[in-house]
Amino acid sequence: MSSASVSSAQASSRVSADILAAGAVCWRSGPDGLEVALIHRPRYNDWSWPKGKVESGETLPETAIREVREETGLDIHLGVPLPTAEYMVGGKNLKKVFYWSAQVTGEHSFTPMNKREVDEVRWFPVGEARTKLTSYADRDQLDALETYDATDALRAWPLILVRHGKAFPRAKWHETEHVRPLLALGTRQAMALTGLLSAWETKKLISSPWKRCMATLAPLAAATGKTIKKASCLSEKSTAANPDKTIRFIEKLLAKGKPVIYCTHRPVLPTILEIYTQHSPKRISEKLPKTDPYLKPGEVLIAYVRPGAVPRIVDIERIRPIDS
Repeated sequence: MSSASVSSAQASSRVSADILAAGAVCWRSGPDGLEVALIHRPRYNDWSWPKGKVESGETLPETAIREVREETGLDIHLGVPLPTAEYMVGGKNLKKVFYWSAQVTGEHSFTPMNKREVDEVRWFPVGEARTKLTSYADRDQLDALETYDATDALRAWPLILVRHGKAFPRAKWHETEHVRPLLALGTRQAMALTGLLSAWETKKLISSPWKRCMATLAPLAAATGKTIKKASCLSEKSTAANPDKTIRFIEKLLAKGKPVIYCTHRPVLPTILEIYTQHSPKRISEKLPKTDPYLKPGEVLIAYVRPGAVPRIVDIERIRPIDS
């Protein structure tokens, strides 16, 4: 079984499968409505979604981004997750393929990296794509895409919550709490987050000003050239003293409607998750973590927020960090 990280919105945090793969359904608004990109594989003479197997050290979102780039030439950011495909390979190996939606804007030419694997990529209106897809099961992703489109959830943006990486034990730290640092594992988690979090569009990085949170986002900031905005209301001390200020801050993030990554502490999570619950239908709020520690050190929770006057979370995902 692969050791790749897994989205718990689609499966358990440790998937029981012999083969893990990921891909995306690339979509755009055409003159007559929704259009999707299909690839043609000469080896199988079929039309399908761009996808491929997880490589060593990759998370599933990173795999989806890489495979779409290799098979279509498109650089994408991930949108709402779509149904997972599950089937047997060779009659004995269980394969699971994880999918996300991915909006494509502007004019793009398709340039597959290996034309022996993919010799054609074409846009199809969804009705035509349904008949063009070789595998009947691939219609599951298309059906979900259309359902999301009908409710404007297809254009949901990601609000990404990060719990800081593994820090020096609180009980063994005898200096000021706000300068308690990451352990070596926490630093590795921060480095691993750089590739993972690049899978989603990001407009801003925000963090508790405490050292361990800032250090968790520092590699991503360096890689993207973005400055980390410090928000004191995301610190443990500020939230304990004035939780209403933290609540107002999170409500403002939801209302602005812009993709954001923000990092905070375990004691702050119950306050944030309560706000998420208020902005989610029951089927989504039931996916939110309910018990302490809520998220593991370095773990990520992505809330997909439907645009509009009233923010509404339409799906969530949790991505497990590296553990060692």
